[in-house]
Amino acid sequence: MSTSWSRIALLYAIGVLAAGQLGIVPPLVPDLQRDLGLSLAGAGMAVSVITLVGAVLGLPAGGWSQRIGHARALAIGLAIMAAAAALCAVATDATTLLAGRTLAGIGYLLVVVAGPSLMALTAEPRHHAITLSLWGTFVPTGIALAGLVTAGFSQAGWRTIFAVDLVLLAAAVFVAVVAVPRDTIVPRDAQKPPTGALVSSLPLAAAFFCFALLFLAVAGLLPAWLGERRGLTAADAGRIAAIATAFGIAGSLLAGSLMRTGFSPGRLAAIGLLGSMVLAALCFTALPLPMAVVGFALSFAIGGLVPAATFASVPLVATTPRAIGPINGLVAQAGSLGSLAGPPLLALWVGWTDWLFAPLLLLTIAVIGAAAALAVKRA
Repeated sequence: MSTSWSRIALLYAIGVLAAGQLGIVPPLVPDLQRDLGLSLAGAGMAVSVITLVGAVLGLPAGGWSQRIGHARALAIGLAIMAAAAALCAVATDATTLLAGRTLAGIGYLLVVVAGPSLMALTAEPRHHAITLSLWGTFVPTGIALAGLVTAGFSQAGWRTIFAVDLVLLAAAVFVAVVAVPRDTIVPRDAQKPPTGALVSSLPLAAAFFCFALLFLAVAGLLPAWLGERRGLTAADAGRIAAIATAFGIAGSLLAGSLMRTGFSPGRLAAIGLLGSMVLAALCFTALPLPMAVVGFALSFAIGGLVPAATFASVPLVATTPRAIGPINGLVAQAGSLGSLAGPPLLALWVGWTDWLFAPLLLLTIAVIGAAAALAVKRA
């Protein structure tokens, strides 16, 4: 089997579209609050409920995707997200909107699980590092693109934006059905993944949990720190944080090249966790603002090594192809749990202590994550 780069590009584009569901709501929050009577807490739930679904259903979704075939799960996930966009477009109250966003979370989870599994099946083993490191950038890319497009066309109205989202997702369903080749469905008597493979993947999941917790904690509270400690306006602080986090894409792309030259994924993940948090810890001190901004950008870039190395590790940990789906599900669930835990944990810690002690928490979690990454089997 030779690597089909056109299919790799197609799968990546589908992942970016799916991740766009995470970035479509934040620019629309003021309008949704006005038109649907959405509270601030409800707005936060509309943004984060997709992650909550992954935190609860990640591992079961991975097993289910493996059972029905990842290509079919991908198409079903896109179809569910299309239905969710339709529900959001016609919502007349907050309950309907949140129901649509929850439905979108189910579809998004299926795409997140099936996408890297199909990437691994589409690429030759020698290309796994570069293709899966590319997949590691789909979340920040999708969120950034969706946020920019939604903000740029917000005057069209949130119903119109969700309607356009519906059209794009429906088109993606058609493309997925026509262009994504069906993978082999595992026979029922061999569907259960080896227990050893799941146990071996626990350190990988733990490392990714730590990464997601740290990434979302710093990204989520960086604007608050810039405002409280550096006196920036909310708009300027948000803009700087968005630009800094985007550097994570560069780190993930670099990881693919490094792994092709012989770097092990486990070591890259450990370097990413420790290096990024050491830099972030320095930036939370009394550095001049320009140096701190550059430091945070470099911190996110180094941290970008982690998701790429994580996805590249899955085929190494999976002792058999039928274990890839469940392991991807476990990793997705760990990442979602970390995303949910990160911002409130750092906020509670800073509230209990002070911003000066934020580095202590960040470095402690980074050390735990790095130790887990180095313990990953064959990584």
